[in-house]
Amino acid sequence: MKQEPATTSPDTAAAKAARQRHKERTSLEPLVGRRHVRAIGDYLAKLRLLYPHPNRVLFYDDVVVAYLLAFFNPALRSLRCLEDMSQVPGVNRFLSVEAIRRSTLSEANALFDPAALQGLIRHVRDQLPRLGDQDATLPQLVAQIVCFDGSFFRVAGDVQWALWHRNPKADTRHHLRLNCMYCQATGVPAGVSVSGDDGLGEGAAALALLTADETPDPGSAAPEPRERIYLFDSGVVSFDLLQTIHGRQEHFLCNLRDQVGLTVEEERELTAADRAASVASDRIGRLTGSPKHPPPEGRFREIIVPYVDRNGRSRHVRLLTNLLEVPAHVVAELYRYRWQIELFFRWLKVHARFRHLMSFSRKGVTSGFYIAVLGAMLLCFHSQQPLNKYALNLFGAVAAGLASPEDVLPILARRAREKQLERERRTRNQGQKNGK
Repeated sequence: MKQEPATTSPDTAAAKAARQRHKERTSLEPLVGRRHVRAIGDYLAKLRLLYPHPNRVLFYDDVVVAYLLAFFNPALRSLRCLEDMSQVPGVNRFLSVEAIRRSTLSEANALFDPAALQGLIRHVRDQLPRLGDQDATLPQLVAQIVCFDGSFFRVAGDVQWALWHRNPKADTRHHLRLNCMYCQATGVPAGVSVSGDDGLGEGAAALALLTADETPDPGSAAPEPRERIYLFDSGVVSFDLLQTIHGRQEHFLCNLRDQVGLTVEEERELTAADRAASVASDRIGRLTGSPKHPPPEGRFREIIVPYVDRNGRSRHVRLLTNLLEVPAHVVAELYRYRWQIELFFRWLKVHARFRHLMSFSRKGVTSGFYIAVLGAMLLCFHSQQPLNKYALNLFGAVAAGLASPEDVLPILARRAREKQLERERRTRNQGQKNGK
């Protein structure tokens, strides 16, 4: 008996057509490196299984790959540009779809949860070598430094969840704040989050990043204890953050506002090295608070360092720390490393061109930043150097199929050697100038 063909519903036909449009992507090695191609490939396979739907055409794994390609090509900073570039053979080889339509990508940005990317970021982060700039005189202390800070980014649309700001030289703008935990040893962020019009201050955001960093992934071993020195400015300081760090027997070093009181219990004598570093005072005491805002418990150290600002006015930095045994001039020198996170924000905005964001949704914006952090980590693995614009440009050519990693690594090595010689030359000239 001849079997009659089964009736096919329109939804089933659409799903079948969508599945047929998917193709086998080429190896991701030029994007993620030989060392990580298997692990990231396995993770992308897990992402594809999220958000199942019979009519789905664009899956989470292709969104991640598309944003990674955009990271390595800073000209791709709009959904329309990404749609056009996704159809170019050199780019399309990394995708499993024939094209990424901007309307579909916009809907995916609002749907896909960026929290699914945290495990991938942690996997790559835990294998990063120490590539950050190290101080030969303070190698152990500098390797422990983690910086907290936030930076504002303009959103490319009028969205309700963003912060509203008025630019005095232009029109009204909507912004969001990228909160970042930056690791000095690796030279890349250890964690990021996004804040908008939610009333979440920088101190609360830093505390949330600190807590999330110590929470292991399901099924993984508990993280090993790490002694860190957390650096942040006065805008990030909160009593809860100080108490949490101090209670975990880790260290902090921050810039404290003059309004926060200190009951002095001990005045320390300054050494010649302290005075040479412009340290004005070194005192031990306890912070004062209020019934509504109780201070953290314990004895803390206040170090005052005066300076002259760019306008010639006399000012001072009031440093607070629980590093009680480290010399005062060393504490003052350590605080200079807080500016490394500002350099990362500048690199992200200027060289990676993350000034204007593609998505209007909070999930889409957060995913974009997560993938940018992942791209920065992979860039360090590719080049075995701290983040720099030369590596971004050259590995952008690798991602576009114009070169191989073997082609660009010798160029990067020569560039790094030139910059090192230039730094040594400036140091010699400065030493000769000071000797006169």
